[in-house]
Amino acid sequence: MARKRERRSAPARPYVPVPRAEPITVEHAVEEAMLIARSALTMEVKNRIIVGALRDDLAFDPAETAGLVKSELAVLSREQAGYARRMNRLAVAVSGARGSSIRDHDYGPRDYRVLTHRGKIYAALSEELERLVGDEAFVDDVVETARAQAWAELGRTIVSRLERTFGAHRDPDYAIDRIDRMRSLVEVDLAALDRKSH
Repeated sequence: MARKRERRSAPARPYVPVPRAEPITVEHAVEEAMLIARSALTMEVKNRIIVGALRDDLAFDPAETAGLVKSELAVLSREQAGYARRMNRLAVAVSGARGSSIRDHDYGPRDYRVLTHRGKIYAALSEELERLVGDEAFVDDVVETARAQAWAELGRTIVSRLERTFGAHRDPDYAIDRIDRMRSLVEVDLAALDRKSH
C-alpha cells in the first residue's frame, strides 16, 4: 500500500500592514473640485444658451448669462455648505459612539477624523464658490467659454442637418448643371431685370 505523500505548506509570511495614505490636503481637494465645478457650470450655461436659442428664440445676452453664472455659483456654494454641516454633524455623532459599526457602511468612532476632514473640504469649497460670485473675470470667462461651445455645437448641428437634407438628394450632375443654371441666370433673369429697370 502506497503511503500518501505529505504536502509541505509554504511558511506563512508575516503580516505587513498596508501603510495608510496621507489624506489629500484641503487646498488640493478644493483645486480639483473647482476644475470639476467649473466644467459642470460651463456645460450647464452652454445648455441653457442652446435651449434659449432653439426653443425660446432668445438672442444671446452676456449680462443675463453672467447673472445665470453667478446664480449657479451661489447655488453650488450653498450645496457645499450643506454638505459641510452634514459632515460636522456626523463627526459629532460618531465621536460619542461606542463599539464598532453595525453595518460596514455605517460610520463609527474611527471615522471622526475622516468626517471632520471632509467637512473642512466642503466648507472651503463653499467659500471659494461664494468668492467667485464676485470675481468678474471668472464669470466673464465662463460666459465666453459657454457661448463659444454653444455656438460651435449649434453650428455642427445645422451643418449636419443641411448635409442630411441636401446631400442625400443632390443630383450627381449637380456641378455640371450648375454652370448651365448660372449662365441662364446671368443671360436671362438678370438681363430681364436690367431691361425692367430702364
